Amino acid sequence: MSTYLQTTLSECGMACVGHVAAHHKNAFSMNELRTRFALSIRGTSLRDLIRMGEVLGLGARAVRMDLQGLTRLTLPCILHWDLTHFVVLTKVSRRKITIHDPAKGLRTLPLKEASEHFTGFALEMWPTPAFQQIKPKPPISWRDLMGPIIGLRRSLLQLLLLAAALQVVALILPLFTQWLMDGPVVSGELDLIGVIAIGFVLLTVVRTVLEWTRGWLGIVATYQLGIQWSSRIARHLFKLPMHWYEVRHTGDVLSRFQSANNIQQTVTGKLVDIVLDALFAIITGVVMLIYSPLLAAVAVFTIVAYAAIRLSTHGAFHRLSDEALVHEATAQSHFLESLRAMQSVKIAGLEAHRASDWANRMVQASNRRMLSNRMTLTFGSSYSLLFGLETVAVLAAGAYMTIEGALTVGMLMAFIAYKNEFSSRMQRFIDNMMSMRMLRLHVERLSDIVLTEPEKTAGTLPEQFDSSGWAPPEIHLDKVSFRYAEGGPWVLKDIDLKLHAGEHVAIVGPTGCGKTTLAKIILGLLEPTSGTVRVDGQPLSYLGLSNWRRRIGVVMQDDQLFSASLKENIAGLDGVIDMGRVQAAARAAFIHDDILAMPMGYDTLNGDMGNTLSGGQKQRLLLARALYREPCVLVLDEATSHLDVEREQQVNESIGRLPVTRITIAHRPDTIAMAERVIDITRLHASAIAVEAAAP
Repeated sequence: MSTYLQTTLSECGMACVGHVAAHHKNAFSMNELRTRFALSIRGTSLRDLIRMGEVLGLGARAVRMDLQGLTRLTLPCILHWDLTHFVVLTKVSRRKITIHDPAKGLRTLPLKEASEHFTGFALEMWPTPAFQQIKPKPPISWRDLMGPIIGLRRSLLQLLLLAAALQVVALILPLFTQWLMDGPVVSGELDLIGVIAIGFVLLTVVRTVLEWTRGWLGIVATYQLGIQWSSRIARHLFKLPMHWYEVRHTGDVLSRFQSANNIQQTVTGKLVDIVLDALFAIITGVVMLIYSPLLAAVAVFTIVAYAAIRLSTHGAFHRLSDEALVHEATAQSHFLESLRAMQSVKIAGLEAHRASDWANRMVQASNRRMLSNRMTLTFGSSYSLLFGLETVAVLAAGAYMTIEGALTVGMLMAFIAYKNEFSSRMQRFIDNMMSMRMLRLHVERLSDIVLTEPEKTAGTLPEQFDSSGWAPPEIHLDKVSFRYAEGGPWVLKDIDLKLHAGEHVAIVGPTGCGKTTLAKIILGLLEPTSGTVRVDGQPLSYLGLSNWRRRIGVVMQDDQLFSASLKENIAGLDGVIDMGRVQAAARAAFIHDDILAMPMGYDTLNGDMGNTLSGGQKQRLLLARALYREPCVLVLDEATSHLDVEREQQVNESIGRLPVTRITIAHRPDTIAMAERVIDITRLHASAIAVEAAAP
């Protein structure tokens, strides 16, 4: 059965439903479930899980009971856990239970410990007549994620040819040993010893050169292909819709992105070895059979025993590695969060608490890593034991056969050399095959990025890079509705709103009523559940998000400055900075004088971990960045909330002289008063728009 682990905090319920459906032979991957069910960032309820089950053909019954009642439930079933989480109950005994935790994997808990987590609510699920058994699709392979990589085949072919040459040398070397022992050593021909020694030296030099060349080509291929593939994934990642980022932790995204490196290093470093080790093992195996079928059978039996050990423990090793990655990503997210919020951490005196909390998360990850490393150590020890016993058996049997005349001393030494090569190649082949199977773990994690559809930024209208001649447009929200998840509450419902060209509109309403959501829909960051956003009568799909975003300047509540100089921040990290436009935008935002007062002026660096800029200066820099684009639409979401009244009035008067359609979201009366129209979003509905005139 597939492993159903959550990517975001809100996915635990969906993962549990997927696990139950897979138990009944309806196997959907997590990516397919994400496509089918749009989840809210606020999480899921039992009602949401029942609705998901209905879509998949599962009946459901929510029950309330104590821990002793778990034995009466139809398994597997879903348990409400820790008030904010769901797990799948798979087994119950008198003293312990086994659960599948979407955040941690398979766990076995004593009943006493389970009682501390179980809230008393459970959800039984069973197949209905509408249920259809669906065979699991073939797992996604690393080839599906990599796509066409320029130079991959050529690099692999070069490595393959060099490795093949190395194998030929490795096959010849044992023959020199046999010739030496059975020839000059027996006959006493001293001159022949020198000839064989020279041959040994030449082959050793050739082998060294080939190994160095192969190693260097491997390094070059690894870095070239790694940069190419990582860049492709990064470009895809940056094109994903905003909602994808809003429901994920930074550390988890970074962990998934780093899975690309693990895949690439395994493919370039081990794929060639797998092919050649298999080929070389077959050849040496045949040679061993020619020398002695009995001794060859001993070597083959040992390899089969080692392979059985690796295969029998692969599932547990995969699970531990998966859980370790999840815990490491959680710890990384926690660490990054603490760094970003260090001021708040220090003010609240939470340094020790945050450090302890991070350490606890790392301990959980380290425990899994320790267990997986112990298994790796066990593999190594079992290999040493098996092949130690094999060596003893081969030496004893070989010595007996030599005494009996079935083998010469040289043949025995050559056989041992071939046997060592055969055993080491087969052991590496088995380990590399297990590593390739472990790639599924990284493939599953990376697929959350690669298989997510990117934001559709192209429209019917061709790309327009020249901003000259753009006039302030009319914007019309035609019956726009939005909610984060199917069945969830409506954030916006049937909004019908027209913003005239060049008009300044203030959108007001209580906190949480959907003002910022409305702005994001206008900007194309969120796609409306229903309805259309039109610009000059044309839908955004015609104009295209790329064209639309070139025409707009935006300052949102949570906008960030880049870790760069102030001029680069104002220019939006534009490759070619127009200092005239930079200074004009800074003057319009009333930040020019503040910048000149700094020792380095426009070359002053801004750090991502904080700097000496005040809140008002940051907001004016962000405003200057929006104005640098010379937009025809300006969207300001609490963009001047940190300014004093006098400075805010100066900024608003400066912006008011610009030929733009301006949308302001604000709470301050002085900011609202400067708008031509004030729209209370709570009073918008399907048939009319309640408009209040701005106060004089």
